[in-house]
Amino acid sequence: MIKINLLPVRQAKKKESIRQQITIAALGSVLLFIVLGVLYASILVSVSGLKDSIANEEKEVVRLDKEIGELKNLEAERKVVLDKLNIVKQLEINKRQHLKLFADIAGSVPDRLWIDSLKDVGPEVVISGFASGDEVVADFMRMLEKNLAAWKIELEVVNQVEKESQKLAGFTIKLERPKEKEAAPQAAAKPKA
Repeated sequence: MIKINLLPVRQAKKKESIRQQITIAALGSVLLFIVLGVLYASILVSVSGLKDSIANEEKEVVRLDKEIGELKNLEAERKVVLDKLNIVKQLEINKRQHLKLFADIAGSVPDRLWIDSLKDVGPEVVISGFASGDEVVADFMRMLEKNLAAWKIELEVVNQVEKESQKLAGFTIKLERPKEKEAAPQAAAKPKA
């Protein structure tokens, strides 16, 4: 029988098998590095895009903060202007009220009565003056009550005063403004002329 030495064939197959496994391992490693490189590059691109987006958003936040500050300033200026307008409206109302009050008081003054001072102090108006007699002061108060029906009218003082060698009745009358709730219905009830 012939003997064939198959050992070199096995060794050659074994060497070939090892070489194939090393080649497959090397190709797998290269492929793995390529995949990891592509993945790393895409992550870097994504991170770069996010950084750009964050920078843009921060710029937008700064711009919006500036606009919000301007809006707050405008709102504060608007409030100041509205306050001033309200003050002007209130002054107009007060001017009309004072003019009406002075007209009502002037319309109530009878002959032989002189108003020396008229003081508007908060909710009260104090009238001081002189009259030829007590009955003239009483007539003045009746006319005030007629012209200023909603007002509370009190005679504070009536005394004899000598002025320029004449005996006169010096008087002080206090007028108390009506409460706001009472004044509104009476203003609405008065017919317009």
